[in-house]
Amino acid sequence: MLRFTIDKDPDPEGASVRRLLEAHLTYAKMSAAKSFCLHLLAIVSAAVWVGAMWPGVLPLQLLDSALALWLALLFFAVLTSIEEWLWHRKVARYRSERRSDQKESAA
Repeated sequence: MLRFTIDKDPDPEGASVRRLLEAHLTYAKMSAAKSFCLHLLAIVSAAVWVGAMWPGVLPLQLLDSALALWLALLFFAVLTSIEEWLWHRKVARYRSERRSDQKESAA
């Protein structure tokens, strides 16, 4: 994993970079969590599909557990998608603030 070290001087330039990097790191974590959850959801969906198409292949208790797990994973996928979107918006906002600050300092 990448690790960034930033001096903790009281300059505002470093604070905006730090804020941007932290937001981007959180966005990347949410994106990875969503991807992992969607992959697990696909695997469990295959088990639910097999149980629906051929009811005798899987025991009923296993099928009930798979369906409960599918619902939990779907809920988690929705939550991580929302979090990812919110952090993406924060990253975009911090990036635009940083660009406007750089333009002001250059002028």
